[in-house]
Amino acid sequence: MYLKKYNLKNKYALVTGAGKGLGRACAIALAEAGCNLIIISRTQKDLDSVAKIVKKLKVKCKSYTCDVTNYNEIKTIINKQPRIDVLINNAGITRDNLILRMKEDDWNNVIKINLNSVFNLTKSVLGFMLKNRSGSIINISSVVGLKGNAGQSNYA
Repeated sequence: MYLKKYNLKNKYALVTGAGKGLGRACAIALAEAGCNLIIISRTQKDLDSVAKIVKKLKVKCKSYTCDVTNYNEIKTIINKQPRIDVLINNAGITRDNLILRMKEDDWNNVIKINLNSVFNLTKSVLGFMLKNRSGSIINISSVVGLKGNAGQSNYA
């Protein structure tokens, strides 16, 4: 249990990229601390796997397949929620290539998912947080943003 010092009962967290990797780990850790979840991923099978784990922890869990680059999809999901206390912007991809060989679509997809989605989600949840005069927004990023890596100019 990673968040055992925290009591997040009656709180709601929205986690993007919750089907795999860090997003999955964040969702499970929040549930272990008693937090109710709204989990988003591109793949329903991955969401079902996470939901099965966290429901054993006796927390509420709603899951949505969603394109995090689509503001209207995001807004529709968020408008269905009773509240959102925590947002974890975790969705991300990489499409590595040297910039001279990189396709414009690869550049744009990484920017849309890794950057624009953060804007879309943050903008969408701020109403809840301002109304409640509290909330936490956690943006997950890579150390590549600090140092850079060959072939990852769009990612960095």
